[in-house]
Amino acid sequence: MFKPHKLSIAICCACLGSPLPGMAQSQTDEETEQASKTNAIETISVTATRRETTIQEVPYSISAYGGEALADAGITDFSSLARAIPGLVLSDVGRGKNGISSGIIMRGLNLTGGAQEDFAMVTDPVVSVYLGETPLFANLELRDMNRVEVLKGPQSTLYGSGSLGGTMRYIPNKPEFDEVSGNVKAKLSSTDRAGDLNHDVELTLNLPVTDNFAIRGVIMQLENAGYIDSDYIATLDDDNQPTGEYTSAEDINDEEVQMARLSARWLPTENTDVLLTYNFQKDKVDGTAASSEGLEAYQSAAKFIEQFERETSVTSLVIDHDLGFADITSSTSITNNDAESVHDQSYNYPYSSWWGPYYVSYYGYTGGTAPAAEVVAGQKTYNTDTFTQEFRLTGSTDNDIDWLVGLYYNSVDFDAEAYDIVYGLDEAFNITNPVGKDVGYGNIQHTEFEDYAIFGEVTYYPTDELSITAGLRYFEQTFYAKQEVLLPACEAFWYTTLGFFTCGDTENAGIDPRGYAAGEDEKDFDDVLYRFNVAYDIDLDTKVYLNISQGFRHGGANGLPTTGIFAESEEYLFFDPDKTTNYEVGVKGNLLNSSLYYSATAFYIDWEDPILLIQSPNGGFPAMINAQSAESKGIELEMNAQLSEHVKLNFGYTYTSAELTEDFITPDGDFGGAKGESLPGIPEQTLVSTLIYSQELAKGSLTAQLGVSYKDSFATGFDSPSIFYESGYDEIPSSTLWNASVRYEQDAWSISLYADNLFNADDITASDGDGKYIIDESAGESKAGEQYDTDQLGDQVYRVRPRTVGISMSYAF
Repeated sequence: MFKPHKLSIAICCACLGSPLPGMAQSQTDEETEQASKTNAIETISVTATRRETTIQEVPYSISAYGGEALADAGITDFSSLARAIPGLVLSDVGRGKNGISSGIIMRGLNLTGGAQEDFAMVTDPVVSVYLGETPLFANLELRDMNRVEVLKGPQSTLYGSGSLGGTMRYIPNKPEFDEVSGNVKAKLSSTDRAGDLNHDVELTLNLPVTDNFAIRGVIMQLENAGYIDSDYIATLDDDNQPTGEYTSAEDINDEEVQMARLSARWLPTENTDVLLTYNFQKDKVDGTAASSEGLEAYQSAAKFIEQFERETSVTSLVIDHDLGFADITSSTSITNNDAESVHDQSYNYPYSSWWGPYYVSYYGYTGGTAPAAEVVAGQKTYNTDTFTQEFRLTGSTDNDIDWLVGLYYNSVDFDAEAYDIVYGLDEAFNITNPVGKDVGYGNIQHTEFEDYAIFGEVTYYPTDELSITAGLRYFEQTFYAKQEVLLPACEAFWYTTLGFFTCGDTENAGIDPRGYAAGEDEKDFDDVLYRFNVAYDIDLDTKVYLNISQGFRHGGANGLPTTGIFAESEEYLFFDPDKTTNYEVGVKGNLLNSSLYYSATAFYIDWEDPILLIQSPNGGFPAMINAQSAESKGIELEMNAQLSEHVKLNFGYTYTSAELTEDFITPDGDFGGAKGESLPGIPEQTLVSTLIYSQELAKGSLTAQLGVSYKDSFATGFDSPSIFYESGYDEIPSSTLWNASVRYEQDAWSISLYADNLFNADDITASDGDGKYIIDESAGESKAGEQYDTDQLGDQVYRVRPRTVGISMSYAF
């Protein structure tokens, strides 16, 4: 383990705010020289269109953030990145749950507003994430990055399934051949209410081996101290049975992350570039960032300290070769994502409309003894293996046509197992459990997915100022799912002990003592997607554009059980792909000798068959279903200005209105939401801004930053009562976070002081709604549960990290 007191190293400023995007411009040499004299906005090359270009030349809404800007702003993961990008929203439920599903929302495309499900979804998130050329839905550390590209709006013609609302591309630095170089960084900080210090250390090394072969590596390790406390930690005896006694625990939500990336680059010929990369990350999270309303802030009612561990590996091989008439790219990647977690479900079971009578009402019915405390653990494991292969051919014809064609293949195997341990259950029912001691429920999922696609884009330049782009993607997909459910206590009690009825499959011969039921299905999908774009350069610094693009996510099968006590309707077995069609107009450009960059976009998105995650009506199993239709519309504004020789201002604002355009009717005909209702999880307004002051001081330079991010209030469900959302609706207040830093750089050294969440706001980021407190008030049930000594216990909510103040240092060589 790294020890910060042993390191004489540093990190660049960890101020949270909007980093300086690299801005594109098309200029003559004379204009470029003049711009540099007036501190023009930095230019960064991007490859969003699958060919190297600049932001100004990309004819749709895009932001790019250079590696230095990321480091200066302390942006190292989803959470900090989301608070720096206008219009990007993260359902931030902490590193643990965000490690299961990314929770990234763009342009209002979302139908799951709370944090109610710990299972990974069996379709893609609404925003695709790429590490280099590899699609990967995981919260990876952003270390030694060349840049991050944020493509807003559907991108499926080039980026495939999951690019429903947009695409984020993390582009690491490549090995360089000229010299040995690198840097060491470290930071040490203190979080309000935390009982220990946080530390973050990082080492990067670039090593040329020959003039055409080089390797580059980065390793890092961080530990963030916990700040959530609980007075309800249950005591178990040597036989893992609850004693009815409770203890207190402080700082239960510690985090630890270790990451390493090694790249090897080889130029076998002057026309060939080969890049092999291996990226590994391990996360270990204790507890969650959730507290319980009704208790003091940052106090939890958790009965044990939750655990989340994940290991993610990405191996990729990218080969670029110049054929003369065109460039060919082969991208091959293999990913593995293994995770396991233990979640506290103690105040869900006793009052769940599905499980309450099963587990609570009949304690002692056969002479058993009710447990001394309601302690329920959800133990889950996940494994995802993917293989991706893409070939692209790009070229130009007579300087007036750019073209691209590609082939794509993706294979995904996903396995998940969940077991709920109801401590004291076997003794209460007076049974011998056929699966394992106190196992009340098991859910075993297996899915297989294959995607074949051919895609292409052609851009025609009838004049120097006008471009017309048309793109298509045809895909064929196969999706298989199987879900197995185990109800051992139910089977042992209701059938074996009482002889009333079986809880599992009643169609097959013989009775399975585990209460086994299963369902499996396979479905094929195919479709054609398109993009159409027209862009016009009014002058060298101003571009206007019209962009029409489509996005999609694959559908599939839930594999829910259709027999047994918790059998679901066959209408829930399949869900269809959802598709978005995006219409946007925009203008972008540079003013005042390129000292001010601006971008303005208006968009409208039609969303067909939106996929959302629910709990099935009979058994409460995780399932994907389709709503009928929705829409999202809004505006995006960005400005980056050099106000004076010493002062820069970065500003971004987004307005989004997203709502159902038809009544939401569930597969079996139940009402889920009314036409015109706002989609959950979508703030109407977001704003990010950073003011940067810099000047020469002594033999170095001094930089001060003040950043702010604002997120409007939003709801976690639909207003109308429904079987899915009446217990999941909550209203999340607006949030405003401030950050500040001061950094001094001299030669290869840098030192900074910073404060994240400067004014120590305790803003809520997400909520479980009433998911952990489902009750029947008419039956006299208490919302807090009989084991809690307060009747004011409320929803489980996730809060921003309290004020964190620290020092960071770095040395580059």
